[in-house]
Amino acid sequence: MGLRAKTRRVREVGKPRERVLRDVVRLSASPAHPPLLVPTGKVRGYARVMDYQCVVVYTVINIAPPRLATQAAGLSNGCIAWFKNKLKRAVAVYLQSLKLTPGNAIIYGNLACLYYKQGRIDLAIDTYKRAIELQPNFPDAYCNLGNALKEKGLVAEAEDCYNSALRLCPTHVDTLNNLGNVKREQGKINEAMVLYMRALEVFPNFAATHSNVASLLQQQGKLHEALIHYRQAINIQPEFADAYSNMGNTLRELQDVTGALLCFKKAIDLNPMFADAHCNLASIQKDIGNLSEAITSYENALRINPDFPDAYCNLAHCFQTICNWEGYDKRMQNIVRIVEDQLHSDKLCSVHPHHSILYPLSNKARREIASRHANLYTEKVNTLSKVSFQYSLTDKGRLRIGYVSSDFGNHPTSHLMQAIPGLHDHSKFEIFCYALNPDDGTTFRKKIIKESEHFIDLSLVTCSMEAARKINSDNIHILINMNGYTKGGQK
Repeated sequence: MGLRAKTRRVREVGKPRERVLRDVVRLSASPAHPPLLVPTGKVRGYARVMDYQCVVVYTVINIAPPRLATQAAGLSNGCIAWFKNKLKRAVAVYLQSLKLTPGNAIIYGNLACLYYKQGRIDLAIDTYKRAIELQPNFPDAYCNLGNALKEKGLVAEAEDCYNSALRLCPTHVDTLNNLGNVKREQGKINEAMVLYMRALEVFPNFAATHSNVASLLQQQGKLHEALIHYRQAINIQPEFADAYSNMGNTLRELQDVTGALLCFKKAIDLNPMFADAHCNLASIQKDIGNLSEAITSYENALRINPDFPDAYCNLAHCFQTICNWEGYDKRMQNIVRIVEDQLHSDKLCSVHPHHSILYPLSNKARREIASRHANLYTEKVNTLSKVSFQYSLTDKGRLRIGYVSSDFGNHPTSHLMQAIPGLHDHSKFEIFCYALNPDDGTTFRKKIIKESEHFIDLSLVTCSMEAARKINSDNIHILINMNGYTKGGQK
C-alpha cells in the first residue's frame, strides 16, 4: 500500500443555517442598518468544499450609496444559491448585482469565491485583486486570494497575502488557520501550532482548526491527543466529513480497524462525493484482505476524481494482486506517467517503494521513490520529542539482541526468519522478540514464541515512546528493526 493512500485534508465542511443567512441579508437591506459584510472567508477559507455550519457576521462596512431593495434581494439570492451549490445561478446574480453597484468590493469578493469553487482559479485571483483595489482594508479578500495563489503553487505570494490580512486584522481566524497550514507544509511545525492555537484562542469552536491541530499531533505521533481534537471538531460540527476521515486514519494507525472503517463510512455518508474518504476506506479494506471491496472503493474515488494518483496506483496494485491483467499495458503507461510527473514536481510518489519493482520503471526512478519515502519518515522522526536513553556498559553477561517486527505471523518475513531465534548460540546470546502485531494464531508465530527466550507483545502499546522505554528497560545491546519503511513499523 502506498503511503499516500492515507489522505488527509485540512479544510472545514458542514451545512450552513440558511435562516441565519437570510437574517443577515434582511438586516443588510434594512434602511435602519448599514450594509453588513457576510464573512465569506468562513465559507471559502479551506479550499474546494465550501459548505459551513453557520455564518458569523463580524465586520461592518459602510457602502455608499445605500442598496436598493432590488439590490439587496439580488445579493440574498446569490448568497443562498452559493450554499445550495447553484454556482452558475449565483454567478449570474452577482454579475447582475455588479451592474447595479459596480464599486461593491464585497460582491467582487463573493464572486471570486464562486470562481474559485468552479475551479476557475486565474479568474478568481483577478477578481479577488479587484475587490482589494476597491476595498484595500479587506482582510477576507487577502485571505482568500492567498488560498487561490496557494492552489496555483505560488506559496510565497500566498504567504504575503495571509500576512497582509493579519496586519489588517490580527485575530482573523481563517488567516491564522491557513497560514498555519502553510507553515506546516514548510515543515515549520512549531510555528504552525502557534498559529493554530492563536486561532482557537480567538474562536474556540473553530472546527477546522481543531481538525488541523489533530492532524499535526498525528504527524508527531501523538495519536491519542489527536483523537481528542478530532472529536472536538466533530462535536462542534457533527457533519464534518473531513474530520471523520482524518480520525479514521488516526484509528488506523492505532490498529483500530473497526473504528477506522466506521469513520470512513460516516465520512462518505455525510459527503458521498468525498473522494479522499473513498480512497481511505479502500486502503483499509485492502489492508484486511477485502480486495474486491477495496477495488470498488478505489473505483468510486476515481469516478469522483479521475485525476487521483493515490487511488489509481493502489487500484493497479490490487489488480496485480488478483492477477487481473485486463488493460495491463495501459495501466503501466499511466503509472510511469504518474511517477515521472511526481518526481519532476518533488512530490511524494503514489507508488510505494516495494511496489515500484512491479512496474516498468527505471532503477533511478525506483531509488528516488525510496529516497522520498525515507525522507518522509525522517521528517516524522524529527517532529518527535527528543528523549535520551541511558544504557549500561558494564554488563558482562550474554549479548542481548532484540528483533522488532509487525510481521511475526503469517507474513513473508516470518516465513523466512522463523527459525532465526532458535539458531543463536544461547550461551552467548539472549534473544528478545518484540511483536508490534497481535497474535494471529499461526504456526509461524508459535514457532517464534517458542524459540525466543523472551517474546514481548507490544501490539497493545499504542505509544511509540512507551514501547521504546520497555525495550530500553530490557537493556538491549543490538536492536534489529525488521520493518524498515514498510507498513506496520514504529517510529
